[in-house]
Amino acid sequence: MKIKAQAKVNLALDVVGIMENEYHELDMIMAPVSLYNEIEIHPSQQDLITCDTMNLPKNSTIHRTLQVLKEKKPDLSHYHIHVIKHIPDQAGLAGSSADAAAVFKAVCAMEGLSMELDEQLKLAARIGADVPFCMVNRFARVKGIGEKIECITTDWKLPCLLVKPSFGISTPQAFQLWESGDQCSIDVSQIQKCIEQKDYNSLMRTMQNALETPAFILQPSLKELKESMEKFDLDRVMMTGSGSCLMGFSFNQELLLHTQKYFSNQGYFSQIVTIG
Repeated sequence: MKIKAQAKVNLALDVVGIMENEYHELDMIMAPVSLYNEIEIHPSQQDLITCDTMNLPKNSTIHRTLQVLKEKKPDLSHYHIHVIKHIPDQAGLAGSSADAAAVFKAVCAMEGLSMELDEQLKLAARIGADVPFCMVNRFARVKGIGEKIECITTDWKLPCLLVKPSFGISTPQAFQLWESGDQCSIDVSQIQKCIEQKDYNSLMRTMQNALETPAFILQPSLKELKESMEKFDLDRVMMTGSGSCLMGFSFNQELLLHTQKYFSNQGYFSQIVTIG
């Protein structure tokens, strides 16, 4: 079986506070994008998880997915799972979470393992914070640490340019800087309204990511990259997740292609995608 594991972006990311368990409580709007990893799954004599670009750690999201499913179904079959990566790591695009969600769905289908969505999402939350969203894989308001999901009704498609430098951003360090810095208030409900009404201009004005400033402090060259992208007259440039991938927005396909080629030639990961 061959499946796709779609990346995600954040069109809003607000840090609401810190919960009693010391996790950060979030309020976000996430959406799938057309960038994806390819995954091949075949029955095997023993579990084997491989990747075309790296050796996956023994506690990877795919390993954890199989473990969670084995707790649900102890006689779960063994599988050879091979990942062909297209989603860059440490980008804020949820590549490993997308892999886990895709494998979860595929193995359940191959095993005839039927569960209500609520149960699937509870199990997915044990694997990783972004895995529940990747299971739903549509525009959604996401709260808590990622386990509370409310789908947004829209069929909107947004063209977007993703540009990522070679370095990533440490998510724990970004949150630590958020705690010690100026904590802006983000109207996530207004951003959601823009999406529901397909109000592009208002969306460009209201989108915010509370972790962008901390990321720029950790990696000043990321702020320089954003400033370089803004020189191309894109409608908006914003970081997704905890970074380090930047999103450039425009409905002008010629402009997107020109900008994509420029940053690709500069050595960046640079790809035009569709959001939604």
